[in-house]
Amino acid sequence: MLVNLTDVDLRMLRTFCAIVDAGGFTAAQVPLNTSLSRLSVLVRDLEVRLGYSLCKRGKSGFQLTEEGEETYAAAQELFANIGHFRQRTAVLSGRHRELLRIGTVDSLITLEHSPVPAAIAQLRAAQPGVHIDLHVMRPDELEQAVLEERIQVAVGAFHHRLSGLHYQALFEEEQHLYCASGHPFFQRPDQNLTYEELSAADYVDRGYVAENKRPCELRFASAVSAFSMEAIALLVFSDTYIGYLPTHYAASWVERGRLRSIMPQRLAYRSAFHCVTRQGVEQKSTVSRFLDHLSVHAKLHLP
Repeated sequence: MLVNLTDVDLRMLRTFCAIVDAGGFTAAQVPLNTSLSRLSVLVRDLEVRLGYSLCKRGKSGFQLTEEGEETYAAAQELFANIGHFRQRTAVLSGRHRELLRIGTVDSLITLEHSPVPAAIAQLRAAQPGVHIDLHVMRPDELEQAVLEERIQVAVGAFHHRLSGLHYQALFEEEQHLYCASGHPFFQRPDQNLTYEELSAADYVDRGYVAENKRPCELRFASAVSAFSMEAIALLVFSDTYIGYLPTHYAASWVERGRLRSIMPQRLAYRSAFHCVTRQGVEQKSTVSRFLDHLSVHAKLHLP
């Protein structure tokens, strides 16, 4: 039985809710970036703290108990109340009467006509006093932050859909497979490379993207995980890995002869970017205006 709620309890409750949102322990591993055994231990510890079982897990699949369903609903109310408390105390402090908390993925600075800075500029022109908190996170972290109402708006390429979130399409980002100038593939023309050779190469995987979401038919035998575009680029520049990067991000290195794109006609793909907000939350006027500006600027530069 929970008498006093601690920070650890809140973290365990958030993890439990994320497992429910994902549809089970296995599906929650990627968005939470946590192993199956760790998730099982966390839920078991929470059940001990509460004094009852939250879910059934086994061959029949993941299923909430009646107590688990009520706990999930109560936790959602709790997190919503925490978000409302933050908003009200921010206003009472007198420092941030208009606060907008935004999150984006990394490496958008080189994206020409990115709607994010344009929307911020338009919002600040209309509301010079607005205070903006901008966070850069992985896509899975952004979704979790919006669910927990730590941020109000997130922009990124999301590889699954979580219940409780609203996804609004914005734009697409082109991705190519790259190697650096010291890699054995760099001097070889595309027509002299085979899928077998590429599949056998050491590859930088995006650690937050599930195996079944890989962009092409290649199945790499040896992969190392990275969790940001800069981390992927650093590993590619070691001359020992190949990896996908946004074309706008890699363009300056391509021009200087430090990177080359591998089979772009066959292996390129496009990532769909969305704006994510929390479902069931009445958006403040500042958030609504920012969303409108984002949508308008994204539509102006759609291909």
